[in-house]
Amino acid sequence: MDKKNIVEHLMEKTNNPNVYVKLIEDMEIAKMEINVARSMFNNVNDEKLIEVAIYSENVARKRYDYLLGIAREVGITVGYDYIVEKSVQIAE
Repeated sequence: MDKKNIVEHLMEKTNNPNVYVKLIEDMEIAKMEINVARSMFNNVNDEKLIEVAIYSENVARKRYDYLLGIAREVGITVGYDYIVEKSVQIAE
């Protein structure tokens, strides 16, 4: 069984919209982790911490790409209202 079949099977069994909300929230967390790693990279001087920042960003990017792939496979999209709402939350 490949990844696509597994994801389709799980999504068919779960008609709960909370699963989709959780997926989007996890994507938001992964984006924040990417930003934190970039900030760390820009603010440290120790070579070991630079390596940690690079590794952390790569891990967060892989996680985000994985979650994005799942969202695309099941057809999850967000509207402009969601984007505006998240932007306002960040600005506050």
